[in-house]
Amino acid sequence: MSRSTKEGWINTYRKPFLVINVVVFVAAWLFMSPLYPLSASLVDLLEGFGSLFVVIGVIGRIYSSLTIASHKNREVVTTEMYSVVRHPLYFFSFFLVLGVGLLTGRLDLLLYLVVVYGLCFYPMIINEERHLTETFAAAYSDYAKRTPRIIPDFSKWTAREKMDINLKLVTKTMLDAGLVLLIIPAIEIVEYLRNL
Repeated sequence: MSRSTKEGWINTYRKPFLVINVVVFVAAWLFMSPLYPLSASLVDLLEGFGSLFVVIGVIGRIYSSLTIASHKNREVVTTEMYSVVRHPLYFFSFFLVLGVGLLTGRLDLLLYLVVVYGLCFYPMIINEERHLTETFAAAYSDYAKRTPRIIPDFSKWTAREKMDINLKLVTKTMLDAGLVLLIIPAIEIVEYLRNL
């Protein structure tokens, strides 16, 4: 069985797929007019929510990385964010996607990002669940039965008293998050230059 068959096409080619779509997104943002022009006050409101969603996404991804820490690929983590949703990193990544889309103030680009996110990450979630079921068998199957896949149910929240931290994983996540936060001023600077 080839690597792409075993892991799924999107897992094998995820990075080129995302790079191509980032280039298309940036080109459309810079060089195309909005399909649905919005009032300046509505654009400002969308940008405010966009900034909020980006920050929520970054904080959520950092917290989820702290939660899984040194347990990744060793056991099924069922506490903190993993007690309310099976894929908190993907859930908070969706907040980042929404945030970036809203920061552009363009509904067409927001829709584009949501579609690309779904095309890329939904198959990855399915492949990951298949892998976790093969690796952890009944432990993961039982967890999957009681925990929502992507929409959190905070009534299921449970927490540990102590948490091990994998500093390498958390540091990588924080650096990634720092780069993502730079999107907010970058978009504002480009918008300012375009309006001159």
